[in-house]
Amino acid sequence: MSSSESRFWSEPWIRSFYRHISWSAHSPTVLLMEAGMSALKEFLYEICIPGIGLLCVLAALLNIAVFISRYHVKSRSSSLEMTYSLALSDTWTSFVIALSLFWNSYKPVVLQIRHNTYCFPLTLEAFRTGGLLTGIFHLVALAFAHYLQIRRPFDHQKILPLRIVHLVIFLIWAVPPLGLMAYFGSWEGQGYRNESCMGIAFYENFYFRSQISVIIIILIITTTIFYVRMLQKVSEVRTKTAQATSARGRRTVVTAVLIFGTFLFGWMPASILFILTAEGMPLYHKQSVWINVLSIVVLVNIMVKTLTNPIIYATRIPEIRQFVLHKLLWKIVPLREVQRRKSEFAPLRERTQLTSTQVV
Repeated sequence: MSSSESRFWSEPWIRSFYRHISWSAHSPTVLLMEAGMSALKEFLYEICIPGIGLLCVLAALLNIAVFISRYHVKSRSSSLEMTYSLALSDTWTSFVIALSLFWNSYKPVVLQIRHNTYCFPLTLEAFRTGGLLTGIFHLVALAFAHYLQIRRPFDHQKILPLRIVHLVIFLIWAVPPLGLMAYFGSWEGQGYRNESCMGIAFYENFYFRSQISVIIIILIITTTIFYVRMLQKVSEVRTKTAQATSARGRRTVVTAVLIFGTFLFGWMPASILFILTAEGMPLYHKQSVWINVLSIVVLVNIMVKTLTNPIIYATRIPEIRQFVLHKLLWKIVPLREVQRRKSEFAPLRERTQLTSTQVV
């Protein structure tokens, strides 16, 4: 390590760590170390991080409940399998964000426990950035599956059999994080090729971040094209014999658009902030409370998206809705409802019995 690097790493470790490792679009703590306001930092770390962690746990539980329905649903389809995988992806994202907040923020700042190596935080960054790509790949695959079901309603399972769907899901899960980890280990003296994984300037490189952004933009445009084509196809179905099919098609499109909309709401601000904080961009190493607040808002958007998707699944997809109503909520709500109705009708039954006795 050169003398300049030694002087650099002799600075307060947390500032240097967040300056070179964290992705500001995914964590509210990325630029907080630059603010220099101890009161604000204490509030954000001691109050906000546990609160956001609870949101992560809640989002994970809701998505796990959706995924469990897979084992209670007899039917299998390409779109349903993609939906279950997307729910599991949201669960994984929630877990990674919660672990990253604890490991990179709460542990060193609140608990005052420093890290001896930064390889694990670097791995978290690979999983977190990979989770973004995994999510958008899921949406593209789901849009194609929906488009195929509407375009070829009778033979779409032959064109896209479940074994191909499972292979695609595996690739969607494996390629983004493994590709990023391979990239992190391809730089001499940096990343995984550094003993403590301290040299991570390549991660802030504009070329790298612009490539990630271009991939996301291309996938979003592709998904939009699929949805536009689906809407056109559904609008073409106007005969009376196809009214039921048309209604199902419209419902499928609406459900897919809602899921796609939550993704844009959650991840697009994160993607924009990701490129704006690259080297040479306007927000590179900027120290501002407003950037800190923006980072928090971006993270909250991601959690809102992760919390909203299970609700969409449970209300819009019949197979998942049946499981939620009859397997989950039935154990909590209807028993109380039945008891309440029994108590309400008890006086009526007593009056009926009394009347019948008097008549006799």
